[in-house]
Amino acid sequence: MSSSCSRAVARLCFACLVASPATLQAQFIGAPVGLQVGLPQGEFANNVAMAGGLGGAALFGIGDFIGIRAGFDVQIYGSDTRRVPLGGGALGLINVDVTTTNFIFGGGLGAQVGLPGPSIRPYLGGMIGFSSFTTTSSVQGSNSDDEPFASSNNSVDNTFAKSVYGGLYVPLGSNAMLDLGLRHTWNGESVRYLTPGDISEDPVTGDVILSPRNTRADLLTVTIGLVLRSTAPRNLR
Repeated sequence: MSSSCSRAVARLCFACLVASPATLQAQFIGAPVGLQVGLPQGEFANNVAMAGGLGGAALFGIGDFIGIRAGFDVQIYGSDTRRVPLGGGALGLINVDVTTTNFIFGGGLGAQVGLPGPSIRPYLGGMIGFSSFTTTSSVQGSNSDDEPFASSNNSVDNTFAKSVYGGLYVPLGSNAMLDLGLRHTWNGESVRYLTPGDISEDPVTGDVILSPRNTRADLLTVTIGLVLRSTAPRNLR
C-alpha cells in the first residue's frame, strides 16, 4: 500500500474514532448487506481469477454526514470436491466426498462520509481491520443426510488489512435503499494462501503435500446490496 493511501485511510479513521467526542453519541443508522464480487489485483491475480461472497455491516451516524462503519464479509475464491475411499481395508469399500474450499474472511472498523437518506447520495470511507485467508477440507457422504462429519483447516494466515471504499445509495422506499459500492483492500506485504491444485498427494507414500503461495493479496470488491435504514433522527433524514 502506498504511503499516501495509508496516511489518507489512517487520518479518516482517526478523525471519527478518536478525535471527535461525538463518537460517544453515535446513533444507529442502518445495516448494509450485499453480494460481493472480488477481483484480485497484482500478484494475487496471477493465482486467483475471481472471488465471490456476502458482506454485512452496521452504520452509526455521528453527525449530518459522517458515520462509523463496522463490517464483516466472507468470499470464496475456489472449491473442489474429490470422491475417495474412506480408508484402507474394509473402509476402502466406502466412498466419501472430500471438499476443499478457499475462503477470505474480513472485518474492519472505520469512518464514512455520506449517509443513507431520502435522495441519491454518494459515500466515501476508509477502514482498518483484518483479512484471514483460510483453506478448509471437509468429509461427507457416510450418513443418510450426506452431511459433513469431519473437517480440518489446511492453512490459515491472518493479516492486517486497510481499505478505501465508495459508492451510491439509491432510495427504494422509506427505509430501504440500493447500495452500489466499490472497495479496494490492501492485505499485508506477503500473504500465505492455497489455491485449487495446491494440495496434492505423494504417489508413493500417499502423504498430503501443501504448496502454499506467498504474495501480496490485494482485492478490488464490487458490492451490490441493500441498506435497511432505521428511523433516523431529524438531521439525517
